[in-house]
Amino acid sequence: MADSVSVTSHHSYSSRLWNSFKNIFRWIVLVIGSIVLLVWNENNYLQQKKALQEGANLVQEATVEQITPDLDWKEVHVSGETASNAEALKDPTFWVITDDLKLYRSVEMYQWYEEEHEECHDNYWWSEDCTTTYTYDTKWSEDAIDSSNFYKSTWHENPSNREYESKQREKSPITLWAYTLTSVFIDKLTNYKTINLSDQHINIPQKYKATADQTTIQSENTVENNNNEYLYGDSQENNTSNILSPNEKFHIYDNYIYIWINPEEPTIWDLKISFLSVKPWTVSIVWKQLWNELTNYIVSNWRSISLLEEWNVTAEDMFTHAQQANKTLTWIIRLIWLFLMFGWFAMMFQFIETLAKVLPFLANIIGIWTGIIALWLTIVVWFATIGIAWLVVRPIVWISCLVIAIIWIFLIIKSKKNKEEKQSEVTNTTD
Repeated sequence: MADSVSVTSHHSYSSRLWNSFKNIFRWIVLVIGSIVLLVWNENNYLQQKKALQEGANLVQEATVEQITPDLDWKEVHVSGETASNAEALKDPTFWVITDDLKLYRSVEMYQWYEEEHEECHDNYWWSEDCTTTYTYDTKWSEDAIDSSNFYKSTWHENPSNREYESKQREKSPITLWAYTLTSVFIDKLTNYKTINLSDQHINIPQKYKATADQTTIQSENTVENNNNEYLYGDSQENNTSNILSPNEKFHIYDNYIYIWINPEEPTIWDLKISFLSVKPWTVSIVWKQLWNELTNYIVSNWRSISLLEEWNVTAEDMFTHAQQANKTLTWIIRLIWLFLMFGWFAMMFQFIETLAKVLPFLANIIGIWTGIIALWLTIVVWFATIGIAWLVVRPIVWISCLVIAIIWIFLIIKSKKNKEEKQSEVTNTTD
């Protein structure tokens, strides 16, 4: 059940001024950093695009049934079904077995998490009161949530470790007919499917099993009627204690193994364990042939080409998809940095708005205008940065971006002149 804590802090006018002034330098650093990262993003896009274009021109077709020695050290395209003759994978604790290519044990823990929300309002004499609300709730999470950084860690403590950890196992070698896949492409096999635990003979860790045996006589009918879903016991993998507790429960339901104290509702420390696998599948790959292995191909700009898609996909389509993905990712990063840059520019001007708090109506007007100026600066800097990044490789695109930036600057100047002229006309009419 969620609960919250609210904390109110008071900031005098002088402290507000000092804090907003100090933040100017921090926001300047962040703006400069965003410009650098934006340049990196553009350079990364161009280099990746060049690498994919080179790879598309070099790729050759190969057959998966038989290796062609003449294609060694060359970039090849093959399609076929992945497989492995290695023995079946088995989880050593719960004995879940699969003959698929990968076996992943996912362990989620029921944990506390914290959300923070702040609201501020102005007072007399230009001070402000800020109320920060910390909300605490619980959720299942595979990642460990550090509760030591919570504002109120008391009664919201998460364990520093867990009894069972997430773990992946994979067969070796994994082949594509005559070829052997290297780790570069094995890592790309991520089409995980949940394993049906009803088809498995789940091993109950010894401490759970011992307690289950003690309660069998009392709950034989219940266990039988529920298909052995409820088995009582204490958790054990590290075997740190031999004390059995009938309060903890080992429970299998809906393809999950639950280890919890209260079967009515989950509590902190409870675990939820599931198993997933990657089945043999038809894939298409573009990579370098190195004798009987396939690994990533390095082009002239030292970028690696390692493409993998499900089903039979032509080399041309694979490179087209890779170019589209490269373009999409670049635009996502561009837009993210556009919004971040606007926020940082706006915060840089916050000092001026805070300075004008002595006249609230004036502060509101200044706040609107500083927001407009921040937007103009963001667009100018954003376009100019992208244009400079493209200067060497794409002069036409660079000139286009530069022209757009100049137009924005021109509009800003013109808007200011028009405003001054209107004010002058109003003054002359009044006189």
